[in-house]
Amino acid sequence: MILLWQKNNPTKPKRKNNPGKIVRGDGPEAADRSPGPGAITVVAVLLMLAQACPLFGAEVSGKFSSLFQSRENKDGDRESVLDNYLSLDADRILHPAVSMHAYGKYGHDFDANFSDTSLYYGYLEYRTHEGRADIKLGRFPLSTHRFLTVDGMNVSLKPDGPVGVAVFGGASKYLDLDPDRFKRLFSTSEGTIYGGRLFLQGVEGTRAYAGYSREGSGDTVYQELFSGGAGRDFQAILLGKELKISADGSADYNPDRAAMEKMSARLFTSFDKKLRVLLEADLYDVQNEFPEGRELVLSILSDGRERRTFYTVFYDLNPNVAIYQSSVFTSLKMPDGGWQTGTILKGGVSGNFIEPMGLDLDLGIYRFESFIADATGISSRIRWRPHNKWILEGGLEAVSIDTPSHHDQTATTISGEVGYRPKPTLKAALFVEQSDNPEFRSDFRTGMRLDYDFSFPAGRNFPAGEGR
Repeated sequence: MILLWQKNNPTKPKRKNNPGKIVRGDGPEAADRSPGPGAITVVAVLLMLAQACPLFGAEVSGKFSSLFQSRENKDGDRESVLDNYLSLDADRILHPAVSMHAYGKYGHDFDANFSDTSLYYGYLEYRTHEGRADIKLGRFPLSTHRFLTVDGMNVSLKPDGPVGVAVFGGASKYLDLDPDRFKRLFSTSEGTIYGGRLFLQGVEGTRAYAGYSREGSGDTVYQELFSGGAGRDFQAILLGKELKISADGSADYNPDRAAMEKMSARLFTSFDKKLRVLLEADLYDVQNEFPEGRELVLSILSDGRERRTFYTVFYDLNPNVAIYQSSVFTSLKMPDGGWQTGTILKGGVSGNFIEPMGLDLDLGIYRFESFIADATGISSRIRWRPHNKWILEGGLEAVSIDTPSHHDQTATTISGEVGYRPKPTLKAALFVEQSDNPEFRSDFRTGMRLDYDFSFPAGRNFPAGEGR
Protein backbone atom coordinates (compact mmCIF):
# COMPACT_ATOMS: atom_id res chain seq x y z
CA MET A 1 0.00 0.00 0.00
CA ILE A 2 1.24 3.50 -0.75
CA LEU A 3 1.52 4.72 2.83
CA LEU A 4 1.49 8.46 2.37
CA TRP A 5 1.15 8.78 6.12
CA GLN A 6 4.55 7.08 6.59
CA LYS A 7 6.33 10.29 5.71
CA ASN A 8 10.11 10.24 6.17
CA ASN A 9 11.11 12.93 8.63
CA PRO A 10 14.78 13.89 8.97
CA THR A 11 14.47 14.37 12.72
CA LYS A 12 14.86 11.44 15.06
CA PRO A 13 11.53 10.54 16.72
CA LYS A 14 11.45 10.74 20.47
CA ARG A 15 11.01 7.55 22.36
CA LYS A 16 9.50 7.59 25.81
CA ASN A 17 10.63 5.30 28.62
CA ASN A 18 13.31 3.80 26.42
CA PRO A 19 16.96 3.60 27.39
CA GLY A 20 18.34 3.90 23.89
CA LYS A 21 18.04 6.14 20.91
CA ILE A 22 16.53 5.74 17.49
CA VAL A 23 19.03 5.90 14.64
CA ARG A 24 17.84 5.96 11.08
CA GLY A 25 19.70 3.58 8.79
CA ASP A 26 20.83 6.36 6.45
CA GLY A 27 22.01 8.80 9.11
CA PRO A 28 25.60 9.52 10.14
CA GLU A 29 25.18 7.64 13.41
CA ALA A 30 24.35 4.51 11.44
CA ALA A 31 27.73 4.55 9.72
CA ASP A 32 29.54 3.08 12.71
CA ARG A 33 27.70 -0.18 13.15
CA SER A 34 30.56 -2.45 14.24
CA PRO A 35 29.55 -5.33 16.52
CA GLY A 36 31.53 -4.03 19.45
CA PRO A 37 33.60 -5.94 22.05
CA GLY A 38 30.58 -7.76 23.48
CA ALA A 39 29.44 -9.15 20.16
CA ILE A 40 32.97 -10.10 19.13
CA THR A 41 33.40 -11.96 22.43
CA VAL A 42 30.18 -13.87 21.89
CA VAL A 43 31.24 -14.99 18.41
CA ALA A 44 34.76 -15.88 19.55
CA VAL A 45 33.52 -18.04 22.42
CA LEU A 46 31.08 -19.88 20.19
CA LEU A 47 33.74 -20.56 17.57
CA MET A 48 36.33 -21.72 20.09
CA LEU A 49 33.87 -24.08 21.77
CA ALA A 50 32.79 -25.50 18.44
CA GLN A 51 36.43 -26.05 17.37
CA ALA A 52 37.80 -27.31 20.66
CA CYS A 53 35.20 -30.00 21.32
CA PRO A 54 34.08 -32.93 19.17
CA LEU A 55 30.80 -32.73 17.29
CA PHE A 56 28.34 -35.44 18.34
CA GLY A 57 26.82 -36.23 14.96
CA ALA A 58 25.93 -32.57 14.55
CA GLU A 59 23.53 -31.34 11.93
CA VAL A 60 24.34 -27.88 10.63
CA SER A 61 21.73 -25.84 8.77
CA GLY A 62 21.21 -22.23 7.86
CA LYS A 63 20.29 -19.65 5.29
CA PHE A 64 22.27 -17.02 3.40
CA SER A 65 20.46 -14.07 1.83
CA SER A 66 21.99 -11.30 -0.23
CA LEU A 67 20.01 -8.24 -1.25
CA PHE A 68 21.27 -5.43 -3.47
CA GLN A 69 19.08 -2.34 -3.97
CA SER A 70 19.70 0.79 -5.98
CA ARG A 71 17.34 3.69 -5.49
CA GLU A 72 17.19 7.02 -7.31
CA ASN A 73 14.67 9.74 -6.56
CA LYS A 74 13.51 12.44 -8.92
CA ASP A 75 15.95 15.08 -7.63
CA GLY A 76 18.87 12.87 -8.68
CA ASP A 77 19.97 11.49 -5.31
CA ARG A 78 21.03 7.84 -5.44
CA GLU A 79 21.44 5.17 -2.82
CA SER A 80 22.97 1.75 -3.53
CA VAL A 81 23.08 -0.77 -0.70
CA LEU A 82 24.14 -4.40 -0.38
CA ASP A 83 22.89 -6.35 2.66
CA ASN A 84 24.03 -9.90 3.41
CA TYR A 85 22.23 -11.97 6.07
CA LEU A 86 23.42 -15.30 7.47
CA SER A 87 21.62 -17.57 9.92
CA LEU A 88 23.29 -20.68 11.31
CA ASP A 89 21.99 -23.52 13.49
CA ALA A 90 24.10 -26.45 14.67
CA ASP A 91 22.45 -29.22 16.70
CA ARG A 92 24.21 -31.75 18.92
CA ILE A 93 27.52 -29.98 19.47
CA LEU A 94 29.63 -30.52 22.59
CA HIS A 95 26.80 -32.72 23.91
CA PRO A 96 23.69 -34.30 22.40
CA ALA A 97 21.50 -31.68 24.11
CA VAL A 98 23.61 -28.65 23.13
CA SER A 99 23.09 -26.55 20.02
CA MET A 100 24.42 -23.29 18.64
CA HIS A 101 22.41 -20.55 16.90
CA ALA A 102 23.57 -17.35 15.22
CA TYR A 103 22.17 -14.67 12.95
CA GLY A 104 23.92 -11.59 11.63
CA LYS A 105 24.24 -9.11 8.81
CA TYR A 106 26.89 -7.30 6.86
CA GLY A 107 25.80 -4.33 4.76
CA HIS A 108 27.56 -1.75 2.65
CA ASP A 109 26.31 1.57 1.31
CA PHE A 110 28.28 2.25 -1.88
CA ASP A 111 27.30 5.90 -2.25
CA ALA A 112 27.94 6.90 1.36
CA ASN A 113 30.92 4.52 1.50
CA PHE A 114 30.26 2.96 4.89
CA SER A 115 29.71 -0.57 6.13
CA ASP A 116 27.22 -1.91 8.63
CA THR A 117 27.85 -5.08 10.65
CA SER A 118 25.31 -6.40 13.12
CA LEU A 119 25.21 -9.58 15.21
CA TYR A 120 21.55 -10.00 16.09
CA TYR A 121 22.07 -13.15 18.09
CA GLY A 122 24.69 -15.81 18.77
CA TYR A 123 24.17 -18.22 21.64
CA LEU A 124 24.59 -21.75 22.93
CA GLU A 125 21.45 -23.60 23.97
CA TYR A 126 21.09 -26.58 26.28
CA ARG A 127 17.69 -28.19 25.78
CA THR A 128 16.62 -31.47 27.35
CA HIS A 129 13.91 -33.81 26.08
CA GLU A 130 10.64 -31.97 25.34
CA GLY A 131 12.20 -28.75 26.59
CA ARG A 132 11.88 -29.62 30.27
CA ALA A 133 15.00 -27.52 30.79
CA ASP A 134 16.10 -24.90 28.28
CA ILE A 135 19.16 -22.71 28.93
CA LYS A 136 20.46 -20.06 26.51
CA LEU A 137 23.84 -18.41 26.99
CA GLY A 138 25.22 -15.61 24.81
CA ARG A 139 23.33 -13.03 22.76
CA PHE A 140 19.76 -14.25 22.36
CA PRO A 141 16.47 -12.74 21.20
CA LEU A 142 13.99 -11.92 23.93
CA SER A 143 10.33 -10.96 23.72
CA THR A 144 8.96 -9.31 26.85
CA HIS A 145 7.25 -5.93 26.63
CA ARG A 146 9.15 -5.34 23.38
CA PHE A 147 11.41 -7.41 21.18
CA LEU A 148 15.16 -6.97 21.61
CA THR A 149 18.38 -8.95 22.00
CA VAL A 150 20.17 -9.56 25.29
CA ASP A 151 23.77 -10.47 26.12
CA GLY A 152 23.24 -12.79 29.04
CA MET A 153 21.35 -15.92 30.07
CA ASN A 154 17.80 -17.22 29.75
CA VAL A 155 16.61 -20.26 31.74
CA SER A 156 13.24 -21.94 31.21
CA LEU A 157 12.07 -24.88 33.34
CA LYS A 158 9.00 -27.06 32.80
CA PRO A 159 8.68 -29.34 35.80
CA ASP A 160 5.85 -31.81 36.38
CA GLY A 161 2.75 -29.83 37.17
CA PRO A 162 0.71 -27.04 35.61
CA VAL A 163 3.19 -24.17 36.03
CA GLY A 164 6.51 -23.50 34.32
CA VAL A 165 9.03 -20.76 35.06
CA ALA A 166 11.47 -18.68 33.00
CA VAL A 167 14.06 -16.15 34.18
CA PHE A 168 16.46 -13.99 32.18
CA GLY A 169 19.05 -11.29 32.66
CA GLY A 170 21.84 -9.47 30.85
CA ALA A 171 22.78 -6.37 28.91
CA SER A 172 20.08 -5.19 26.50
CA LYS A 173 21.24 -4.52 22.93
CA TYR A 174 19.94 -2.93 19.76
CA LEU A 175 17.85 -4.69 17.14
CA ASP A 176 17.26 -3.88 13.48
CA LEU A 177 13.57 -3.09 13.64
CA ASP A 178 12.85 -3.27 9.92
CA PRO A 179 14.66 -5.41 7.34
CA ASP A 180 13.89 -2.86 4.59
CA ARG A 181 17.10 -0.82 4.18
CA PHE A 182 15.21 2.23 3.03
CA LYS A 183 12.94 2.62 6.05
CA ARG A 184 14.72 0.71 8.80
CA LEU A 185 15.21 2.00 12.31
CA PHE A 186 17.73 0.84 14.90
CA SER A 187 17.06 0.64 18.60
CA THR A 188 20.23 1.01 20.67
CA SER A 189 20.37 0.31 24.36
CA GLU A 190 23.19 0.43 26.91
CA GLY A 191 21.42 -0.75 30.03
CA THR A 192 20.63 -4.06 31.66
CA ILE A 193 17.40 -6.00 31.71
CA TYR A 194 16.20 -8.82 33.92
CA GLY A 195 12.93 -10.46 34.78
CA GLY A 196 10.94 -13.65 34.75
CA ARG A 197 7.68 -15.29 33.87
CA LEU A 198 5.35 -17.96 35.21
CA PHE A 199 3.30 -19.75 32.58
CA LEU A 200 0.58 -22.35 32.43
CA GLN A 201 1.49 -25.66 30.81
CA GLY A 202 -0.14 -28.98 30.06
CA VAL A 203 -3.70 -27.61 29.88
CA GLU A 204 -4.98 -28.26 26.36
CA GLY A 205 -6.48 -25.24 24.65
CA THR A 206 -5.64 -22.86 27.52
CA ARG A 207 -2.82 -20.32 27.84
CA ALA A 208 -1.84 -18.01 30.71
CA TYR A 209 1.22 -16.21 32.02
CA ALA A 210 2.34 -13.57 34.53
CA GLY A 211 5.66 -11.80 34.33
CA TYR A 212 7.92 -8.98 35.45
CA SER A 213 10.77 -7.13 33.71
CA ARG A 214 13.01 -4.22 34.60
CA GLU A 215 15.30 -2.35 32.25
CA GLY A 216 17.72 0.30 33.44
CA SER A 217 21.24 1.41 34.19
CA GLY A 218 22.42 1.69 37.78
CA ASP A 219 19.74 3.44 39.82
CA THR A 220 18.02 4.75 36.68
CA VAL A 221 14.96 2.77 35.62
CA TYR A 222 14.18 2.96 31.92
CA GLN A 223 11.14 0.75 32.03
CA GLU A 224 9.58 -1.52 34.64
CA LEU A 225 6.61 -3.65 33.75
CA PHE A 226 4.24 -6.15 35.32
CA SER A 227 2.59 -8.22 32.60
CA GLY A 228 -0.05 -10.88 32.29
CA GLY A 229 -2.17 -12.62 29.72
CA ALA A 230 -4.55 -15.49 29.10
CA GLY A 231 -6.20 -17.26 26.21
CA ARG A 232 -8.46 -20.18 25.42
CA ASP A 233 -9.58 -22.17 22.39
CA PHE A 234 -13.16 -23.36 21.92
CA GLN A 235 -14.62 -25.83 19.49
CA ALA A 236 -18.25 -26.74 18.87
CA ILE A 237 -20.79 -27.84 16.26
CA LEU A 238 -23.22 -25.12 15.14
CA LEU A 239 -25.93 -25.80 12.56
CA GLY A 240 -24.13 -28.99 11.71
CA LYS A 241 -20.91 -27.08 10.91
CA GLU A 242 -17.62 -26.88 12.78
CA LEU A 243 -17.08 -23.70 14.79
CA LYS A 244 -13.68 -22.77 16.22
CA ILE A 245 -12.99 -19.75 18.45
CA SER A 246 -9.71 -18.53 19.94
CA ALA A 247 -9.69 -15.66 22.43
CA ASP A 248 -6.57 -13.99 23.90
CA GLY A 249 -5.88 -10.94 26.01
CA SER A 250 -2.79 -9.37 27.57
CA ALA A 251 -1.73 -6.25 29.47
CA ASP A 252 1.50 -4.55 30.60
CA TYR A 253 1.36 -2.24 33.64
CA ASN A 254 4.00 0.45 34.22
CA PRO A 255 4.18 1.29 37.96
CA ASP A 256 6.31 4.39 37.33
CA ARG A 257 3.57 5.91 35.16
CA ALA A 258 0.78 4.21 37.14
CA ALA A 259 -0.77 3.34 33.79
CA MET A 260 -1.21 0.52 31.34
CA GLU A 261 1.70 0.53 28.92
CA LYS A 262 -0.01 -1.84 26.53
CA MET A 263 -3.29 -3.71 26.33
CA SER A 264 -4.35 -6.15 23.63
CA ALA A 265 -7.38 -8.32 22.95
CA ARG A 266 -7.76 -10.76 20.05
CA LEU A 267 -10.64 -12.95 18.87
CA PHE A 268 -10.42 -15.35 15.94
CA THR A 269 -13.39 -17.33 14.64
CA SER A 270 -13.60 -19.99 11.94
CA PHE A 271 -16.95 -21.40 10.79
CA ASP A 272 -17.35 -24.30 8.38
CA LYS A 273 -13.72 -23.76 7.27
CA LYS A 274 -15.05 -21.10 4.87
CA LEU A 275 -15.75 -18.06 7.03
CA ARG A 276 -12.90 -16.58 9.06
CA VAL A 277 -13.17 -13.46 11.23
CA LEU A 278 -10.36 -11.76 13.12
CA LEU A 279 -11.02 -8.98 15.64
CA GLU A 280 -8.24 -7.18 17.51
CA ALA A 281 -7.98 -4.12 19.74
CA ASP A 282 -4.75 -2.58 21.07
CA LEU A 283 -3.57 0.31 23.20
CA TYR A 284 0.17 1.01 23.14
CA ASP A 285 2.98 3.49 22.79
CA VAL A 286 3.76 3.38 19.06
CA GLN A 287 7.20 4.92 19.58
CA ASN A 288 8.15 2.15 21.99
CA GLU A 289 6.47 -0.91 20.49
CA PHE A 290 7.06 -0.78 16.71
CA PRO A 291 4.39 -3.46 16.15
CA GLU A 292 4.48 -5.35 12.87
CA GLY A 293 1.96 -4.49 10.21
CA ARG A 294 0.74 -1.30 11.86
CA GLU A 295 -0.84 1.44 9.80
CA LEU A 296 -1.19 5.20 10.24
CA VAL A 297 2.39 5.87 11.27
CA LEU A 298 1.92 9.38 12.62
CA SER A 299 3.93 9.11 15.83
CA ILE A 300 6.03 12.15 14.87
CA LEU A 301 2.86 14.22 15.27
CA SER A 302 1.63 12.61 18.48
CA ASP A 303 2.84 11.88 21.99
CA GLY A 304 3.12 8.22 21.05
CA ARG A 305 -0.09 6.78 22.51
CA GLU A 306 -2.31 4.95 20.04
CA ARG A 307 -5.61 3.11 20.24
CA ARG A 308 -6.09 0.73 17.35
CA THR A 309 -8.96 -1.58 16.48
CA PHE A 310 -9.27 -3.66 13.36
CA TYR A 311 -11.19 -6.53 11.91
CA THR A 312 -10.82 -8.75 8.85
CA VAL A 313 -13.46 -11.03 7.36
CA PHE A 314 -12.57 -13.74 4.82
CA TYR A 315 -15.08 -15.94 3.04
CA ASP A 316 -14.13 -18.72 0.62
CA LEU A 317 -16.55 -18.74 -2.32
CA ASN A 318 -14.91 -21.93 -3.54
CA PRO A 319 -11.53 -23.65 -3.06
CA ASN A 320 -9.85 -21.10 -5.35
CA VAL A 321 -11.58 -17.74 -4.76
CA ALA A 322 -12.14 -15.78 -1.54
CA ILE A 323 -13.56 -12.35 -0.81
CA TYR A 324 -12.46 -10.20 2.12
CA GLN A 325 -13.21 -6.95 3.89
CA SER A 326 -11.05 -5.30 6.54
CA SER A 327 -11.14 -2.06 8.50
CA VAL A 328 -8.67 -0.28 10.77
CA PHE A 329 -9.73 2.41 13.24
CA THR A 330 -6.92 4.35 14.91
CA SER A 331 -6.81 7.18 17.42
CA LEU A 332 -3.58 9.03 18.24
CA LYS A 333 -3.13 11.14 21.35
CA MET A 334 -1.82 14.60 20.56
CA PRO A 335 0.48 16.73 22.76
CA ASP A 336 -2.48 18.94 23.71
CA GLY A 337 -4.24 15.90 25.21
CA GLY A 338 -6.78 15.52 22.41
CA TRP A 339 -7.15 12.51 20.11
CA GLN A 340 -7.03 12.49 16.32
CA THR A 341 -8.55 9.65 14.34
CA GLY A 342 -7.77 7.78 11.17
CA THR A 343 -9.64 5.05 9.30
CA ILE A 344 -8.78 2.55 6.59
CA LEU A 345 -11.48 0.55 4.83
CA LYS A 346 -10.47 -2.13 2.37
CA GLY A 347 -12.24 -4.85 0.42
CA GLY A 348 -11.27 -7.17 -2.37
CA VAL A 349 -10.99 -10.61 -3.85
CA SER A 350 -8.08 -13.07 -3.78
CA GLY A 351 -7.59 -16.05 -6.03
CA ASN A 352 -5.42 -19.10 -5.50
CA PHE A 353 -4.98 -21.06 -8.71
CA ILE A 354 -1.57 -22.50 -7.86
CA GLU A 355 -2.63 -26.09 -8.49
CA PRO A 356 -4.30 -25.72 -11.92
CA MET A 357 -2.45 -22.69 -13.34
CA GLY A 358 0.44 -21.76 -11.04
CA LEU A 359 -1.29 -18.42 -10.41
CA ASP A 360 -2.45 -16.44 -7.40
CA LEU A 361 -3.71 -12.86 -7.33
CA ASP A 362 -5.25 -10.17 -5.17
CA LEU A 363 -7.41 -7.21 -6.22
CA GLY A 364 -8.54 -4.61 -3.70
CA ILE A 365 -9.90 -1.13 -3.19
CA TYR A 366 -9.44 0.96 -0.06
CA ARG A 367 -10.38 4.26 1.51
CA PHE A 368 -8.18 6.18 3.97
CA GLU A 369 -9.37 9.13 6.05
CA SER A 370 -7.40 11.11 8.63
CA PHE A 371 -6.77 14.64 9.83
CA ILE A 372 -3.76 15.01 7.48
CA ALA A 373 -5.19 13.53 4.29
CA ASP A 374 -7.96 11.56 2.59
CA ALA A 375 -7.19 8.96 -0.05
CA THR A 376 -8.96 6.43 -2.25
CA GLY A 377 -6.96 3.75 -3.98
CA ILE A 378 -6.87 0.47 -5.82
CA SER A 379 -4.24 -2.22 -5.55
CA SER A 380 -3.48 -5.38 -7.45
CA ARG A 381 -0.90 -8.12 -7.12
CA ILE A 382 -0.30 -11.16 -9.31
CA ARG A 383 2.11 -14.06 -8.93
CA TRP A 384 2.52 -16.59 -11.73
CA ARG A 385 4.67 -19.68 -11.97
CA PRO A 386 4.74 -20.66 -15.68
CA HIS A 387 7.36 -23.30 -14.90
CA ASN A 388 8.42 -24.99 -11.69
CA LYS A 389 11.71 -23.03 -11.81
CA TRP A 390 10.38 -19.58 -12.76
CA ILE A 391 8.26 -17.14 -10.75
CA LEU A 392 6.88 -13.87 -12.15
CA GLU A 393 5.36 -11.23 -9.86
CA GLY A 394 3.82 -7.86 -10.53
CA GLY A 395 1.93 -5.15 -8.68
CA LEU A 396 0.09 -1.94 -9.43
CA GLU A 397 -1.31 0.63 -7.04
CA ALA A 398 -2.93 3.98 -7.71
CA VAL A 399 -4.19 6.42 -5.07
CA SER A 400 -6.09 9.68 -5.31
CA ILE A 401 -5.01 11.99 -2.47
CA ASP A 402 -6.62 15.07 -0.95
CA THR A 403 -4.71 17.13 1.62
CA PRO A 404 -5.52 20.53 3.14
CA SER A 405 -3.05 22.17 0.72
CA HIS A 406 -3.48 19.99 -2.39
CA HIS A 407 -6.47 18.35 -4.02
CA ASP A 408 -6.90 15.50 -6.49
CA GLN A 409 -3.29 14.36 -6.49
CA THR A 410 -2.45 10.90 -7.77
CA ALA A 411 0.25 8.59 -6.41
CA THR A 412 1.20 5.39 -8.21
CA THR A 413 3.50 2.45 -7.67
CA ILE A 414 4.34 -0.19 -10.27
CA SER A 415 6.52 -3.16 -9.36
CA GLY A 416 7.74 -6.35 -10.99
CA GLU A 417 9.95 -9.29 -10.11
CA VAL A 418 11.42 -12.25 -11.98
CA GLY A 419 12.54 -15.17 -9.84
CA TYR A 420 14.44 -18.29 -10.77
CA ARG A 421 14.68 -21.36 -8.54
CA PRO A 422 17.01 -23.96 -10.12
CA LYS A 423 16.62 -26.17 -7.05
CA PRO A 424 14.52 -26.06 -3.85
CA THR A 425 17.36 -24.60 -1.78
CA LEU A 426 18.36 -21.77 -4.14
CA LYS A 427 16.42 -18.79 -5.48
CA ALA A 428 17.57 -15.71 -7.38
CA ALA A 429 15.40 -12.74 -8.30
CA LEU A 430 15.54 -9.39 -10.09
CA PHE A 431 13.04 -6.67 -9.19
CA VAL A 432 12.12 -3.15 -10.21
CA GLU A 433 9.76 -0.56 -8.69
CA GLN A 434 8.65 2.87 -9.87
CA SER A 435 6.91 5.11 -7.33
CA ASP A 436 5.51 8.55 -8.03
CA ASN A 437 4.10 10.33 -4.98
CA PRO A 438 3.63 14.11 -5.35
CA GLU A 439 3.33 14.58 -1.58
CA PHE A 440 6.62 12.88 -0.69
CA ARG A 441 9.66 11.38 -2.39
CA SER A 442 9.24 9.71 -5.76
CA ASP A 443 11.84 7.17 -6.76
CA PHE A 444 12.90 4.37 -9.05
CA ARG A 445 14.24 1.24 -7.37
CA THR A 446 15.97 -1.81 -8.84
CA GLY A 447 17.72 -4.71 -7.22
CA MET A 448 18.47 -8.38 -7.03
CA ARG A 449 18.06 -10.98 -4.31
CA LEU A 450 19.72 -14.32 -3.65
CA ASP A 451 18.51 -16.87 -1.06
CA TYR A 452 20.34 -20.11 -0.32
CA ASP A 453 19.28 -22.70 2.26
CA PHE A 454 21.90 -25.22 3.30
CA SER A 455 22.32 -28.17 5.65
CA PHE A 456 24.99 -30.80 6.14
CA PRO A 457 26.07 -33.33 8.77
CA ALA A 458 29.25 -32.78 10.77
CA GLY A 459 31.17 -34.86 13.30
CA ARG A 460 30.59 -38.46 14.26
CA ASN A 461 27.25 -40.26 14.32
CA PHE A 462 25.71 -41.70 17.43
CA PRO A 463 25.70 -45.42 18.07
CA ALA A 464 22.19 -46.82 18.17
CA GLY A 465 20.34 -45.67 21.24
CA GLU A 466 22.61 -42.69 21.97
CA GLY A 467 21.62 -39.02 21.87
CA ARG A 468 18.32 -37.37 22.33
